[in-house]
Amino acid sequence: MSGVNLRYVASSGRSYNLRSDTLRTGSGANFHEWKWEADTVRLRLGERVSAFSRPAAEYEATLSLFGTSKEKLAQLEEMHDDFELDIRNLTPGRLIWNDYYIECYATESSTKPGEGNIQVDNTVLFWCPYPFWIKEETRSFLPTSSESEPFLDYPYDYPYDYYSGGSGSKIWVTDFPFKSDFRMTIYGPAVDPRILINDHAYQVFDNLAAAEYIVINSKLGTVVKTTATGQKVNVFDLRNKEESVFEQIPPGKLALDWSGTFGFDLTLYEERSEPR
Repeated sequence: MSGVNLRYVASSGRSYNLRSDTLRTGSGANFHEWKWEADTVRLRLGERVSAFSRPAAEYEATLSLFGTSKEKLAQLEEMHDDFELDIRNLTPGRLIWNDYYIECYATESSTKPGEGNIQVDNTVLFWCPYPFWIKEETRSFLPTSSESEPFLDYPYDYPYDYYSGGSGSKIWVTDFPFKSDFRMTIYGPAVDPRILINDHAYQVFDNLAAAEYIVINSKLGTVVKTTATGQKVNVFDLRNKEESVFEQIPPGKLALDWSGTFGFDLTLYEERSEPR
């Protein structure tokens, strides 16, 4: 695991570097172990596969804590408070491996002194209800007409750079091998915003004022509008019902076409059985 960025981020927001000088993951942790289960029909000769399914993933990891007795105890107690907070609030933390994450709960724990009493070894079972490692990739598309400038005045800090072009037409070549779920954020002002991705329409029949936006989340199956005052409004029933706004995004080359009078962000979720 040399050079791997391995962390646990609790629902509290606290982050634990599992490859640090004071907290390390033992070699026994295998985050590249996975299994699909076949749903089959028994035949006279062999079986016929009707589908494959996946149970929740489980990863056992021994976390070794180093430092003074006081430092080890303080870190162990803080980490365990976070583990329990995740469970009590039904809000998972995340195991992060480089660019990939998997949501999980620490459901079992056993602590004992390490060899020579130099460290404390805490063996933890991370239970992952959705058994896929996810990498998010985001692109942002600016409006191209001058009348849409209020889009640029939002009081938000975007963690990536915007880019614009001469028309509401862009090509995005992804390296994802599979269809992917997505989150699409459409910014006002816009009237009945419609975006074509490889000729499939994603549209919501609603008017967006400046500083308002709509988020389509295919994984959750939700369409939610946020007003200028921060109020969340369910606009699920305003979605285009002739073409599903939750249609997964195909892999490879994406042709995106829209009017150019509004801007939007598109985040794709690459899901894998193990992190790259």
